[in-house]
Parts: sequence; structure tokens; C-alpha cells
Amino acid sequence: MSLIPYQPQNLNAEQADGNILLTWTGSLGATSYQIQRSTDGVNFSNLATSTVPQYLDSQPGNGIMYYYQVAGVSGAGTGTYSSPAQMVAAPPSEMSLYELRLRSQQCADRVGSNFVVTSEWNSFLRLACYELYDILITTYEDWYASNFVIVQTNGTTSMYPMPDGTSNYLGGTYPNNLSGVQSIIPSGKPAPALYKLAGMDLNVNTSALTPSRVTMLRYQFIKRNQYVYPNSTSTIYGVYNMRYRLVGGQFIPGQQTAQQQLMIIPTPAGNQTLIAWYTPKLPGLLQDTDYTNIGISGWLRYVIVRAAKYALDKEESTDTSKLAEEIVFLRQRIYEAAQNRDEGIADCISETRLDPTFGGTGWGGGGVSNGGW
Repeated sequence: MSLIPYQPQNLNAEQADGNILLTWTGSLGATSYQIQRSTDGVNFSNLATSTVPQYLDSQPGNGIMYYYQVAGVSGAGTGTYSSPAQMVAAPPSEMSLYELRLRSQQCADRVGSNFVVTSEWNSFLRLACYELYDILITTYEDWYASNFVIVQTNGTTSMYPMPDGTSNYLGGTYPNNLSGVQSIIPSGKPAPALYKLAGMDLNVNTSALTPSRVTMLRYQFIKRNQYVYPNSTSTIYGVYNMRYRLVGGQFIPGQQTAQQQLMIIPTPAGNQTLIAWYTPKLPGLLQDTDYTNIGISGWLRYVIVRAAKYALDKEESTDTSKLAEEIVFLRQRIYEAAQNRDEGIADCISETRLDPTFGGTGWGGGGVSNGGW
């Protein structure tokens, strides 16, 4: 005669790439298990059955908090359901604020401790996310400079507002690619807020199909007296002597917040088209169901360890040396990974062709050979 199975123990939920894996300790007497799921932790419904003490909930939906409970099943009936476990699914390589906090508490061995309250853990995690984002932007450079805005000069203005994410940028429209006006986003949708300016391009013709551009250089204060009119070395487009700089925290009348300004030096002529490439600000994690948008797999461990160290520092814990060592290690690995990401391009290949077929001076045994194809 079979018995009603015991209550399953140690139900654990972990997510990876939008899937949620459930594992638990098997129940004595169970021939299968009934898995239930809920989105509020109160009203559960049957999800699936399993003959082994684990189940993969495949792609249930990103950004939703799911609660699970499991019960053993035998010929005698269904046993008592386990204590619930919860988890938020997230896109590949990303984590929710809930999961980051849990992993950080596990890393610090402070699960269930109330010395550092939830709001403090969340603030530590946001700060750690910003630190990681800044490191990635610095090391991976152009990988994160995918946003841009078009600046049309008017001949009298040298200062132009940069996107703040809330107000309409330069009239409320900005392009989402460089192909032309067909890609202009409707008025009323602000461009993502600027975090760091990566570089500036200047159009030297007015063609929408085959635009020609040059790269503008950043302003150097030590050369400030070179950037004034008249300048006989400047073209009609101001290509040779035009520079730019970013001025932070300038309050603009009529706006509620201070906004960074792009300064063009000297004041450019009218109807010139400038393209400002920039990295947007990182969205802050506020709700447990908010998930990260870092975009590179593996580096969220930095956030977990950094937040754990912040929490233990608050407790004035005497030994956080292992966490400090791991932070240094992770930072170094980020630098190394950024350097070798393009290793498919051999070091011996230069950007300049020296093949005489293409106007070079020769390679191999004849002519100058200092790299090339």
C-alpha cells in the first residue's frame, strides 16, 4: 500500500537566458511531482508534472516574478506542497534586480540578515552596475557608442543641448540610422539620455544618399588660440580648425533640469550637419522585476561581488580581502577580454595596402616592407 509522499524540501529556482530551472530534494514515496506556478505568490495553478526532482520552465516571460511550489504524487494521492521559491526570468546574460540582490547576499553570506536592508542592497547594486558600465564603456569603447543625434547649426549658436532622455531633443526628432530622413523618429520621443560623448562627425556635402564626412577632433585647451576666426587654413566648412567639447550641467531657461551642452569651437556657419556619437545613460534598477541591460555575458559577477563588499564594509566586517581580490581579478579580466575581442585580425596586417597592384611601394622581397598584405 502506497503512502502519501512527504513534503518536498529545498526547492530552488534559478534562471539562465530566460529559462527558470527548478530543483528540489526528492520526497519519500513520490512516483512523480506536481509543479505549480503563480505570479502573485497566492493563486497557484498546475504547470507540469515531472518524474524527477527538477523541472525547466522554458521562456516563461522576461521581467515577471514567478512563484513555484512542488508536491510529491503517488497512488495514494498528492502530498503537501513545498515552501514557495521565486525567480524573475531575464534575457540572455542579464539578471533581474531580485536575482542580483539574492546572489550578492549569498556572496556575502548574508541571506536572511536584516543589518543591510533591501533598499540599501538595491542602492549598492545600482552603484555597482554603474561602475561596471563605466568600465565596459572605457574598455570596449565603440561597442557602446551606438546612439547618435544630428545637430544642425544655424550660424549664430555655438552651444547645442545634448539629449537628457526626458525633453525633446532639438525639436523632438532624432534619426535611428544614417540612411536618411526615412528613419526619423516621430516628434515627441526623446533621444536616450547622454552619458559619454564618443566622437563627432561633420558632413562636408549636403547629399542624403552619398554623404561625405570628416571626423572632428576634441577641443584642447592648450591650443585655444588656434580656434578663432579668421583662420586662413580653414575651409568653407570649418573642417581644419573646428573642434568640439562637452560642457556639463548647464541649466537652460525653460527646462526643469540642467542639461549637458555641446560646444562647437569656433561658432560654425549655418546649415552644417554634425553627427554626435554617444553612449546613453544606464537605466537604473528600481523594481525587483527590472533587469539589467549590460549586454556582455559574464560580467555581472562584478556587480554581485562589488555589492557584497559594500554591504560587508557597512557592517565593518574585518575580512573582505577575498572579495577585494576578486574585484581586482574581474576588472583585469574585463580589460583582457576587451583587448582580445578582435583577435581574428592578425597583428601583422596593417591598415595600409603595400601591394603595388593597389599603388603601394611593394612588399616581400622588393620595396618597403613594414606590414600590409
